[in-house]
Amino acid sequence: MEKRTANKHVAVVENCVMTEAGLRGLFSCCAGSFYELQVYKDSQEWFAQTEQHFYDMVIYSVAGTRDSRQQSIRFFSELACMQPDALRVLLAEDEGQATLIHHLLPVPVHAVWCKTSSVEKLLMQINGLIAQKESLHSASKTLNTISGSVGLSPTERAILYYMGKGFSIPEIAVQMARNPKTIRTHKFNAMNKLGVKNYTGLLCAADILRYLPLQVLNVNW
Repeated sequence: MEKRTANKHVAVVENCVMTEAGLRGLFSCCAGSFYELQVYKDSQEWFAQTEQHFYDMVIYSVAGTRDSRQQSIRFFSELACMQPDALRVLLAEDEGQATLIHHLLPVPVHAVWCKTSSVEKLLMQINGLIAQKESLHSASKTLNTISGSVGLSPTERAILYYMGKGFSIPEIAVQMARNPKTIRTHKFNAMNKLGVKNYTGLLCAADILRYLPLQVLNVNW
């Protein structure tokens, strides 16, 4: 019989019962430890109930709505401060959403998974993340090893923030005390990183950051 070690605690922020059932099934197949999943229906419930609870892993499931995408940015920013030792996992609707949000996050996540992936791939990703976590000795080393993208720079995120607020390039240059040409260069760099081809696509990305305080977006990597 397979030997298992002490329980590990996993929090899942997800209001879809099908996704919840799928995750429970996947974690029941993981080797090495027993995984206890606590499910929260949204980020408000999470922040209201988890002050005294600490988790080995926290999975935030992003829906296809504007509000869910926006909340994911705030959630991971606050989670990094509240529970810095917990593995942070983004569970996205598809690859496009995963790439977009991953680049916009002001803090790194340890893994990005997609609901459209096969069961076999998801199980491999979960086991791989657990193995990497257990083989490393510090949270900082874990971040450097597992997070594969540096995302947008604080300057690029700030530009998107101002764009979402309706500022023009010259107005953004005034706000950031930069030359308009420099702002345009950063804007095109952001477009390349996010994989968007036009101004409309960039505004969609900017909308995710629009309601957040600017200081949240300037968290250093």
